[in-house]
Amino acid sequence: MENEKKLRVFYADISPLRGELEQPRLWKFLCSDRQKKIKQYKKEDDRLRAFGAGLLLEYGLRQYGYTQIASVGPPAATEFGHAGKTQSLQQVGFTYGENGKPYLQTEQGERLPLMFNLSHSGMYVAAVFGTEDVGVDVELVRAGKQKIAQRFFAEDEKEYLEKCKCWTDVFNGEQLKICNYWLDVAFTGIWTNKEAYIKAVGTGLAMPLDSFSTMEGQVGEYYLKSWMVRRDVSLSVCQKGSRIVFYQPEEIALGQVFSEEADL
Repeated sequence: MENEKKLRVFYADISPLRGELEQPRLWKFLCSDRQKKIKQYKKEDDRLRAFGAGLLLEYGLRQYGYTQIASVGPPAATEFGHAGKTQSLQQVGFTYGENGKPYLQTEQGERLPLMFNLSHSGMYVAAVFGTEDVGVDVELVRAGKQKIAQRFFAEDEKEYLEKCKCWTDVFNGEQLKICNYWLDVAFTGIWTNKEAYIKAVGTGLAMPLDSFSTMEGQVGEYYLKSWMVRRDVSLSVCQKGSRIVFYQPEEIALGQVFSEEADL
């Protein structure tokens, strides 16, 4: 299957799922560990993000012939591309690296070659799947965070933001608002690149953010790509071993995708 070797990036607006959070209809698409994790959160928004991330993970796994749940019926034909047919899905579990990075494994404990990573921010979740180490980060555009850059960014990243900031001294009024917006976009793009790289490497916070630069779109053997998927939402992906060619992340309407199967 061609998808087995293809990098794929998905994201979703989870705000339409809020009404499903307290209903059992879509919970059957989540593994028991994910369900327990969701119930541990006290705030509804935190539960919603974990709920949406779990559904997006299940959607992505199915694109490669896997599932995180014990038994499933036929996938939604219009979304999974198997109209009029059933799809055989292999159940997978999860194992974790030294710093907590999750990996897929068979029921027999054999590590699978498919890699994945999840992220969420505000009312958005994102997922990346590939055959090499991958990382993803989605963030709402952060306003006025330049002091963070001075503390945690590499020198050339700080220099780039300083150049962007120079334009804010030239304009005023509506033009100044536009310049400040693009300065915030530039900051958030660097931030999501850094987070995606750290998640792909799997070292967690043990790696200082100022110890590497993402300005070249590459850190050693890891390659980066970022998008503004909404005016206020930045998404970055990192992949080991090969450049990420032109590609547009796929937006998934999670409630629509799973509703047909949930009603069977």
